[in-house]
Amino acid sequence: MKAAVWYGGKDIRIEDVPKPEVKSGEVLIRVRSVGICGSELHAYEGASRRRKPPLIMGHEFSGEVAEIGRDVQHLDVGERIVVDPIIRCGACEQCLRGQGNVCRHLRLVGLHTFGAFAEYESVEATNCHALPDSLTFDEGSMVEPLGVAVHAVNRTPVKLGDAVVVVGAGIIGLMALQAAKAAGAGSVTVTDVLDYRLDFAKSLGADFTVNSRFENLPERIRELTDGRGAEVALEAVGLEATVRDAMSVLGRGGRLTILGMLAQKMTLDILDAVVNELEIKGSYCYTSEDFKRALSFIRDRKIGVKPLITNVFRLDEAGKGFDLMHQKTERVLKVVLKP
Repeated sequence: MKAAVWYGGKDIRIEDVPKPEVKSGEVLIRVRSVGICGSELHAYEGASRRRKPPLIMGHEFSGEVAEIGRDVQHLDVGERIVVDPIIRCGACEQCLRGQGNVCRHLRLVGLHTFGAFAEYESVEATNCHALPDSLTFDEGSMVEPLGVAVHAVNRTPVKLGDAVVVVGAGIIGLMALQAAKAAGAGSVTVTDVLDYRLDFAKSLGADFTVNSRFENLPERIRELTDGRGAEVALEAVGLEATVRDAMSVLGRGGRLTILGMLAQKMTLDILDAVVNELEIKGSYCYTSEDFKRALSFIRDRKIGVKPLITNVFRLDEAGKGFDLMHQKTERVLKVVLKP
């Protein structure tokens, strides 16, 4: 089968590799749509060392069941599915208390195992969810990143009527915007330094947008909240400067959840966090329930993901897709590959 194999840096090669073997409890998926994640772009750019080459990346995917392993009874060949790519042990303390996203033995398809930038991928049958006929395979590939946003909003939590600020209008930030609206936020302000991303935010329901390159962000948020500051900030970039921005918009007792994962160490004003009793949380991946909720949001048309898919390429054009995202010269948000 064909696969896009990453050899480190910007070296991605289309190669013939063996089709995965299907073990007991697994199914073989004919991959139909797979998105390029921002974390995979960071590996391509050298900004993240979590992935080790050579590797077939890809964890945001949907497809059809091509083969069924022993002991699998709830799936049929030809069934349309979307895959939760987190492999949880199900037995550790975290899993048993419903926090499988921080499972002690967590593995992720395309990070710890070969992934879905290929024609076929074998996965645990229990990680497969039916993709409704009303949804396209491309929409199915967007369930995984939406799960990240849904988990963050649940974890914060966003409460009815809250003034929310989303810092960063990439894919996850724009999904966090929609998830916060679905949770009942009173208003959502999105900030970024790229106007085209802010235009996307407006089209997806942002009440206000702020280009922090030209506007004083904390002053603008105080204006929009009658001087009190926001109740919630969702930081979706992961840099020290953007986390500082997120802290600066909060009022007393405000809640900050950090989704971004670019910088490992930061210097922050902890005294400010203490005297204003700010809550600062990290948010990583999603639970299986978050994933199911994300799928239902898309199925029920409560959250729209189609507008976020800006570019679609064949699998053998994977390098072109990565390069397009890296250059940031066009109105690019989500790139989807079609094996």
